[in-house]
Amino acid sequence: MKLPAHRKLKGRNLIGRNLQRIRYAHDPAITLDDLVARLEIRGLFLSKSTLSKIENRQRVVLDFEVLEIAEALRVPITQLYGQK
Repeated sequence: MKLPAHRKLKGRNLIGRNLQRIRYAHDPAITLDDLVARLEIRGLFLSKSTLSKIENRQRVVLDFEVLEIAEALRVPITQLYGQK
């Protein structure tokens, strides 16, 4: 049985755990609602549910989404990939 393409990619997002860690590291922590609002200002419309799926590595993240998320969090894009 051949798996659908989206099932093959499950768990293959590299930034999820770092995204959550970075959000919590801010003082005060950045909530998913806060991040949704920051992204909307930048023209990227991701729901709270979608961001949660990204953090739990249940959704693949596109390159332009990673860029916008990094800028919304005010961190270098490399930090989302676990580099300093």
